[in-house]
Amino acid sequence: MTETLGYCEELRPEACGFVLFGATGDLAARKIIPALFGLCEKKLAPSNFYILLAARTPLDRPALETRLWEILAGAGLAPAPAAFAAFLGRLEYLRADYASPSFFSALSARLAALDAARGIKNKRLFYLATPPEAFGPITASLKDRGLIADPADCSCWSRLIIEKPYGSSLENALALDAGLKDSPAEKQVYRIDHFTGKETVQNVLALRAANRVFDATWNREFVDHVQITALEELGVEGRAAFFEKTGLARDMMSHLLQLAAITAMDLPDTFRDADFRTEKRKFFESIRPLYKDEALGRAVRGQYAGYRSEPGVAPGSAAETFLAFRFFVDNDRWRGVPFYVRAGKKAGPKKTSIDIVYRKPERGVFSRMDIGWPNVFSFAIQPGAAVTFSLIGKHPGPRLCFAPGSMTLEYRGEPGAAAPSDYERLLLEAMAGDQTLFLSSFETRFLWEFLSPLLAAWAGKPGDCPLHPYADGTPGPAAAAELIKKDGRSWL
Repeated sequence: MTETLGYCEELRPEACGFVLFGATGDLAARKIIPALFGLCEKKLAPSNFYILLAARTPLDRPALETRLWEILAGAGLAPAPAAFAAFLGRLEYLRADYASPSFFSALSARLAALDAARGIKNKRLFYLATPPEAFGPITASLKDRGLIADPADCSCWSRLIIEKPYGSSLENALALDAGLKDSPAEKQVYRIDHFTGKETVQNVLALRAANRVFDATWNREFVDHVQITALEELGVEGRAAFFEKTGLARDMMSHLLQLAAITAMDLPDTFRDADFRTEKRKFFESIRPLYKDEALGRAVRGQYAGYRSEPGVAPGSAAETFLAFRFFVDNDRWRGVPFYVRAGKKAGPKKTSIDIVYRKPERGVFSRMDIGWPNVFSFAIQPGAAVTFSLIGKHPGPRLCFAPGSMTLEYRGEPGAAAPSDYERLLLEAMAGDQTLFLSSFETRFLWEFLSPLLAAWAGKPGDCPLHPYADGTPGPAAAAELIKKDGRSWL
């Protein structure tokens, strides 16, 4: 439910149960379990809330508690003994066998007992931190055991969170989505992309909606181009098996397109999920398709020099670790404005940002001279969270010289405030039943329709779309710089 507090609006999740499938996997250890602990430690989780971990690994209680402590320590957390004990008090473990009907019978009985002990009436969130091929069988078994509540019944609810990658190809993704729809309804499925939960990403829309001075210039009349950057200092870090199958394009395209949509979509009438998704869909439908025969001119792929020496990587691997591409949006707001996107591993200091680069003056007293710098609206997402708007002014002195300056909004929480992380925020939203920040079925299909021609070009004519090498720690291959340079621009 949503509660209005003065000029603030806050989502308050209901008392519920949280079931995590794949609880001993990498995703659970890196993201989900630390987020669950954070919600409990910050007192953002419902007071009447339990967690049931399910995985194939056999674990007794002491081994489970040791493992959880190591996971939190590995995430950089140092829980106080009382906070850790309170977390353990909410948590149980059940060994899983996803192919066995007896496991789902045991799961049903355990959930019924936990509900009864805590006075919760069949309100459950199921997180499938499993390989995508397990989504359909797990949801079908949950439905067979009566664990997927009828969405028409307002006294109870069931919601499923699934994590990218949403399949490995367009055909596979469509089959995966069809399998999901055989069990829960669309309004019960929450497709997570943690980039949408980041504070600075949400602040893009907040600044536009609350400050007319910005949104009034957020269009082709004022904007020259848009840059979206997601560079990482680290390499594959033990995830070679995953990366060899997916490559960077499949791994990152959802993040990149979500950043583009939140930056450039028209403002919805409200920030409720239906209105928000409607405007996002309009934006995606306006993106000019990336045709297979255009891949060479509109996209660059690369691989960092040390990738093939990583443990688990094939000697002649063609998996890309860098991607840069350009696209256009054919609507009244953005027609003719290029969007430049790049992402990469081992590509220099970590940097995730959105940069809206304005046109230089085209009329007025300074229209006939080059003032040197454009205005740039920059949203730094990570590692630091800040919003900066660059300004051009007169340099002090007797001559008429220009110099750049900037206004910066540093996005820090108030001292002592319990600000949620991206995953924590998204879990709260799912508990509260708000799908605003989650992907729709249409968005996952669009993701693959946009990406598939590029993948087909790389597979069909690799000589025409070479895998450019780049030195470890540099911001991608020279061809990526040339992609934007040939349009008379440069990466920021």
